[in-house]
Amino acid sequence: MNTVIALGLSTVVLGLPLGVRAQQPAIRPAQQPVARPPAPVANQGPPPARMVPAGDPYGFTAWLNSTRARYGLPPVGYDPNLSNWAAVNNGQQQSRGLGHFVMGPARRQNAAMGHAASIRGQWMASPAHRAALLDPTIRWIGIAGLGAYWTFNAY
Repeated sequence: MNTVIALGLSTVVLGLPLGVRAQQPAIRPAQQPVARPPAPVANQGPPPARMVPAGDPYGFTAWLNSTRARYGLPPVGYDPNLSNWAAVNNGQQQSRGLGHFVMGPARRQNAAMGHAASIRGQWMASPAHRAALLDPTIRWIGIAGLGAYWTFNAY
């Protein structure tokens, strides 16, 4: 009976009768390493459940920028990542009721329940919500709607 001992990159076969040579393994060309995608970067929480299309599908950014201009404030840009986090919050609202459950990287968040046409007026009528929309330090916003639930995120 032969005993095989693996030593790192080489293998030793013991127990062969004298004069018998161990078979050499066939030499094979070295395999090229397989390219692997980079490991995902850890984020602040679970990935958003629903992806929002690129670009503001509701026209909210254009409305907000015209509103901010009337107050002498700089425009903001649309960030689909903030909209994705808003969509996650809407999913939580749908199961738990109106509220601020998931903010992701946002510094400001407004939540509302109603029709798309009514949420702008609701938020502007509320001093705290209006302050979030007109915050002079925000530069990026995202918005998402799910049924009657709406979330605005900003940083």
